[in-house]
Amino acid sequence: MRDRRALLAGAVLASALALTGCATASTTVAASSAPAATSTPAPAPVPTVRPGAAKAAGFQDPAAGDAQATTATRPVKIVIPSIKVDAGLIDLARGADGVLAAPPSTVLDKAGWYAKGTVPGRTGPAVIAGHVDWVDRVAVFHRLDELQPGDAITVVMDDGSTVHFTVDDVRAVSKSEFPTAAVYGPTPDPQLRVITCGGPWDDARNIYSENVVVSASEAG
Repeated sequence: MRDRRALLAGAVLASALALTGCATASTTVAASSAPAATSTPAPAPVPTVRPGAAKAAGFQDPAAGDAQATTATRPVKIVIPSIKVDAGLIDLARGADGVLAAPPSTVLDKAGWYAKGTVPGRTGPAVIAGHVDWVDRVAVFHRLDELQPGDAITVVMDDGSTVHFTVDDVRAVSKSEFPTAAVYGPTPDPQLRVITCGGPWDDARNIYSENVVVSASEAG
């Protein structure tokens, strides 16, 4: 997967809820600092995964701090028909170092919800993150950068209800310039952020150099 993002649109993630390996991240940069990625409508090629790469993942928290998510209703699945994602969700939490751990490499077919953030469907940005690949295997969000405005995303809750979102944009940014405020800052309505890693592989740091961030608004 080392060269795949260079061929496609790149990916978005890095500084205040930052994924240091292959999943997610965030920093404090205005949305205008992150150029919109140009989506590629053509079918994605079979990913070429960098063999033997150790891709540890982690996220830093937003500078604004954790929001207290209500735990009465929780997201348990994310469905993105246009890229054939139908994946379970696990909770993600911060470690003592302030880094939000990505889903473990043993569950590449699942994504994670930032459980101290916004509950999907409530006012504010709910954040879901997942791996793009791991060593020689593709992961849940390996086609995330193919999404285009207007694509549908559905989040299934543990009570059986569903929350429907429509993609607004897909952005690719360097991990050192992640738009934390735009991704994790308050919004007047229910929003969704879906994040993974991408861009060229950085051999020196043993991580992807960019992140992919999909922003979506609640449909209807």
